Amino acid sequence: MGDPTLYRGDMAKRRYFLLTTEDGKKFPRVDTRSWAFVIVLGALLTVLALLDRGSLDEARADGSTGCQLEVTTDQLNVRAGPAAVAEQVGTVQRGQLLDGTTTVVDGFRELEDGRYVADEFLTPVPGTDCR
Repeated sequence: MGDPTLYRGDMAKRRYFLLTTEDGKKFPRVDTRSWAFVIVLGALLTVLALLDRGSLDEARADGSTGCQLEVTTDQLNVRAGPAAVAEQVGTVQRGQLLDGTTTVVDGFRELEDGRYVADEFLTPVPGTDCR
């Protein structure tokens, strides 16, 4: 069972190296059984998932309300209620499409998910009903 001249300590030291060159230099290997590897891999996958999705607060329009709106300003604040002092819960960018409702309160249009944006920075997409 292995080299009888090796002691347990020698074996433990050797298991962390994948290759040994003829002149005795050793190349470390990645130990995939360590928690550090799991944490780094998890962080990398999280970043990739966020990049693939686009953003954490990006709204996606599917036309389910019959009213699609295009954002006409560089960055538009999304608010929890129909007022400039209402809590900001996100932002949307120029050219982004949103699903809105026909409800406009004090210049703020209600979106499909119950949040609000300033109606003056929105343009209805042709062919949709946003009266």
